[in-house]
This record gives sequence, structure tokens and C-alpha cells, in this order.
Amino acid sequence: MKKYTLSSEITVSAYTIVEANSLQEAIEIGESREAVLGGINSGACENESWIVDDADGAPMNIHSNEEYK
Repeated sequence: MKKYTLSSEITVSAYTIVEANSLQEAIEIGESREAVLGGINSGACENESWIVDDADGAPMNIHSNEEYK
């Protein structure tokens, strides 16, 4: 039986905390932040990054470029 390496896109929920004078300013600040994996002892800071705590999405656009070797 053959093995394949598959890739996919998965949409997950994330959150960040932003201090701003307006919602528009908060969104602009949020757009510049990177997404990081959160959780206990991760060191991720919710005031600096988008925190992904739970893989709550489903695989989409599944594809493979090669057979697993």
C-alpha cells in the first residue's frame, strides 16, 4: 500500500487583545499582528499576537504533490 503526504488549508479561530481609541484603529493594529499557537506554557502574549488555542476547523483544498518516501 502506498503512502502520501497531504497538505490542506484549515481555518481556525484566534483572538488578540488590542488597546485603541476606535474599532477601526484596533482592526488596523490587529492586521499587523502574527498568528501564534497558544496554550499553557506557550509564552504567547495575547496583547501582541493572534492566539490560536484550538484547532476547530476542517481540512479544505486537500492536495498532494508527491508520494511519501
